[in-house]
Amino acid sequence: MAVNEYGLDESAIMPLLRSLEFMHTASLIFDDLPSQDNASFRRGRPTLHQVYNTATAELTGLFLTQKAIDEQASLDQFDSKAVLTLIQYSAQMTEDMCKGQAMDLDSKGRILSIEQLNTISFYKTGIAFEASIIMPAILADTEEIEMGALKKFAYHAGIAFQIKDDLLDVEGDQSLLGKSIGKDAENNHSTFVSVLGQEDAKKAMWEHYSLASEALNSVPLKTTFLKHLLNYMVNRDH
Repeated sequence: MAVNEYGLDESAIMPLLRSLEFMHTASLIFDDLPSQDNASFRRGRPTLHQVYNTATAELTGLFLTQKAIDEQASLDQFDSKAVLTLIQYSAQMTEDMCKGQAMDLDSKGRILSIEQLNTISFYKTGIAFEASIIMPAILADTEEIEMGALKKFAYHAGIAFQIKDDLLDVEGDQSLLGKSIGKDAENNHSTFVSVLGQEDAKKAMWEHYSLASEALNSVPLKTTFLKHLLNYMVNRDH
């Protein structure tokens, strides 16, 4: 989207792409810690704290969040005010992601409302999708109305993605997922499946899919890639 639609130079935005993956990986490292989800496998391999130890995992996650900021600050082919806005936005999104994880941990053993699940899902998952499409838009000086439509897309796509994750945790294949299944029940987490049941959770996923699709109608750029991405989110088996 950044290169083909916003017209940004591919080599110029490489630091941004690296920063997004650093932040994403850091969030997974923290999420897998014994004090949080206590996961033993990620991407088909033992989690970092399993291979080394908890302290190393914590330090690596912290290192990657700082490395992400370092990469963003090296975006020297763009307007300095836009880069500063991007870094501030990135910091806010990281704050909200931490809030989402804290809310998720606090929900253990509690039955949540759909509204609460939606909020946690957006903070934990949707925010990463939003950042991935809004940060290039910031560099491209995109109109606020278009950014609003992209944020709406990310909100609903993120929830649809999380519902699919909840479904896969119940009915997925561990060899395809690359991580343990049944962790939500083991950790006593309230999920879309535990609250709605599998069939109604699937209905909710498709409702958010439709709302995400509708949001793209307000985006003047070609959104073929985002539509393909949305389809992948709800049809994936891992």
